[in-house]
Amino acid sequence: LDIHALLDYIEFVHPLLKTPPSCPLHVNDNWIGCFTKSMEVCEALYFAGVPVWLVHSEAYISATMNIVHSV
Repeated sequence: LDIHALLDYIEFVHPLLKTPPSCPLHVNDNWIGCFTKSMEVCEALYFAGVPVWLVHSEAYISATMNIVHSV
């Protein structure tokens, strides 16, 4: 599986990170995705169609944000 992940990254993700699209691509459901604390990494992967989760402290969550389930 590691080699398939690397080949997908080289073929699909890396070119999109070098030349980001102007709007987000459809998420690839075949990829597991990424957890990150970096806003820059989160945005780049989001626009490349990679499933991504931004991990951050509760202190940074706006009081007006609609949170369905906290994990």
